[in-house]
Formats: sequence, structure tokens, C-alpha cells
Amino acid sequence: MRPKLVAVLLGLTVVGCAGRQVLPAPNEQRVQAEASLRAAEGAGAGRVPEAALHLEFARQQIADAERLWVEGEQEAAELRFRQATADAELAHALARAVPLERESRRTAAQAESLRRTPRQ
Repeated sequence: MRPKLVAVLLGLTVVGCAGRQVLPAPNEQRVQAEASLRAAEGAGAGRVPEAALHLEFARQQIADAERLWVEGEQEAAELRFRQATADAELAHALARAVPLERESRRTAAQAESLRRTPRQ
């Protein structure tokens, strides 16, 4: 009696596992998108308005890609992950460049002010 019970339980387990959708491990595009997002966040993209917009785009595209992946749309998901990577990298670049540009303008204004000040 016991061997039959074990066989039945094993059979049900196999059928249950076979009926469940198994998704492949995260792909390279997903890993790259998430790494780029973390790098942009670490660079302070959330504090620079120009960069924060692209950071939000990247987050949304990652969420969309994950949904597409679960729905079986792997090619569309991979494209969204690539788009997320591009937006996260742009956010990262803006997070570094915008503050430098602002500082450059301040320095140029100070230099111009000093140049215009009469010398004694």
C-alpha cells in the first residue's frame, strides 16, 4: 500500500511541476539594466531634476520588461531592458554633468564680475 501512495504522490508532484510555467533565469539585459539603474541612483540622479526624469523612465521600463517577461514576450522584454539601460546611463551622465555645468557657470560669472571690478 505504501509504495502505491508514494508513487501517486510522486506522480502528482511531477504533473504539478510540469503544469507550472518555468521562466529562465534573468538575462544579461536585465542584469545590465538593474546595474545601470543602481549606478545612476548612486551618482545622485534622483537629486538632479534633469536626471531624475530619466531615472524614473528606467524604473518604469524595468517594471514593464519584467511584466512582459512573465507574459512570455521575451523579445519585447529584452528591448525594454535595453531601453531602461540607456535611460539609466543617461540619468547617470546627467547626474554628473549638470552640477558641473552649474558650477562652471557660477565660476564664469564670478570671473566676469572680478574682471569688471575696477582695480586700485
